[in-house]
Amino acid sequence: MKPRPGIDFDVDAAKRGDELFSGKANCNRCHREPLWTEPGWNQHTPQEVKIDSFEADRSPGHAYRTMNLAGIFVRERGLFMNPADKGRFYHDGRFQTLIDVVNSYDQRFNLGLTDQEKHDVVEYLKSL
Repeated sequence: MKPRPGIDFDVDAAKRGDELFSGKANCNRCHREPLWTEPGWNQHTPQEVKIDSFEADRSPGHAYRTMNLAGIFVRERGLFMNPADKGRFYHDGRFQTLIDVVNSYDQRFNLGLTDQEKHDVVEYLKSL
């Protein structure tokens, strides 16, 4: 299922979010277009992503894997799943919404995103 412009995401906001994704928000550093993940080795230490090691300690290599973002709108809308499982973003499902994820990255990496920019990044993610 593909996201529908104007229904599943705001087209203008997604265009602005695309620029932010590759620019100020620096998401493209790990979630490289058009793969939406990293080619080759896509493991990061908890220190690199500035997060606790709770889940990484339970994985091979004690690292977090860069998630593929394609189709993320399906999880955001709770499509094809038990409603209780809607959301649950990030490596371990700790964030209920995409804006929670963006807010976390903004805080951990001091991105300085405005509320509008955060919204635009979310709309871009929903367009993938």
